Amino acid sequence: MLEHDDLSRFLDLLGNRNRRRILDLLHQKPCYVTEIADRLILSPKVVIEHLALLERERLIGFNLDERRRKYYYLYQELEVSIAVRVTSVERPVAPPLGRTALMAHRLRQLRQLLETRDGVLANLDAIDREIEQKLTDLIKCSEGVIETETDVDLLLALSLGAPTVEALLELTGLPVHELNSRLAYLQGMGVVRAEGSQYRLCGADAK
Repeated sequence: MLEHDDLSRFLDLLGNRNRRRILDLLHQKPCYVTEIADRLILSPKVVIEHLALLERERLIGFNLDERRRKYYYLYQELEVSIAVRVTSVERPVAPPLGRTALMAHRLRQLRQLLETRDGVLANLDAIDREIEQKLTDLIKCSEGVIETETDVDLLLALSLGAPTVEALLELTGLPVHELNSRLAYLQGMGVVRAEGSQYRLCGADAK
């Protein structure tokens, strides 16, 4: 049985919806960071932060593949059982809905869900169009710098902060030699600078 402090820590850990979603996904199958981010529609940086917390509590573990990417899996099953004592209070019971009223109620619920879905899809279409426009703008203003889609992926990963080579390998999925080659190229173009073991976009701190 968990002590009070341990229980509080676990409840805090599982109180986050995205961490519960990550555990549920890893319960189905092991995944890379990029797989988790794509499936749950989260940024890789957020996913890595949640994975670090779950790994610290030994709920998940990882293996390294041939590209030295971390392949996360559920380290141990976690079952939480909470007993709550409730003093029963007699409340008036509403009469059951008739079939016609029940059908109308279910139809209203279904219509609301369909309207919600249509709104979400419309927003996703708008976001996709904006992403395409921003990507076009980026390529135009980076003419002579960005050579491949790999460069775009790498620059996006660098825009998250000042990651290490290990983090960049995990975020981009590139082989080590290709990552080092592209980093050297971008440094030579004056786009990226090294700060110890980390890399940063030049001008990223500019207001």
